Amino acid sequence: MITCVLLCMITAPLLAEDWNPNDDTFDPNLQSVVIGDRSWIGDPSPFVHSESSRTGYTYVNATDYEGMDPALQVSLMVPLQPGETVPAAGGMLMMTPNQAKALVKAIEGKIAEGSTDKQQRVPIATSIQGPDWGLKSKSQAETKFIELENKTKDKVDTYRFSINASKLLGAIKHSLKKLEFPSEQ
Repeated sequence: MITCVLLCMITAPLLAEDWNPNDDTFDPNLQSVVIGDRSWIGDPSPFVHSESSRTGYTYVNATDYEGMDPALQVSLMVPLQPGETVPAAGGMLMMTPNQAKALVKAIEGKIAEGSTDKQQRVPIATSIQGPDWGLKSKSQAETKFIELENKTKDKVDTYRFSINASKLLGAIKHSLKKLEFPSEQ
C-alpha cells in the first residue's frame, strides 16, 4: 500500500510535466495536469480569453444530473490573478448529445475551411436558455484561430483556440461516447 502511494506521488508530477499545450491529441486517461501554479482536471485544451488576454483551460465531461436529461458540459475556465476576487470571465456550454454533435461538426467545418476574412458566425445551440453562443474562424498575422463567443446584452466574451482545436474535439467526442454508451466506461 505504501509503495503504491509513493509510486503515485512520484509518477503523477512526471505525467503532468509531460503535458504539452501544443499537443493536439486528447488523452482520456490523464486525470489532471499542473500548469504553472495550478492543477487542472483532465487533459485540458488551452485557449485565450481575448478580452483579458489570459490563457484559460477547458474541462469537458458527460453529466447525468437527477431531474435533467444527460448532457455534455464544456467549461471554459480563466484563472484568477493573485489578489483578485472576481473571475475575469469563464463560460459553460451545456448541450444535449445532438447539440454537442452539431458543435463537433461546426468546429470541424471551421478547421477545414481555408483562410477567410468573412468570419461568418455559426450559432451554437445549448440546453441553457439565454446565452448566445457562436463559433467563428479568424485570421491574424497569417495565423488562423477558432473562436467561441458568448454574447450577452452587456458584453461579448471570446475564447480563442488554435486552429487545430483537436484536443477540445477529442474531449467532446470522448464525453459523447460516455453519454451514448455509459456501461462501457
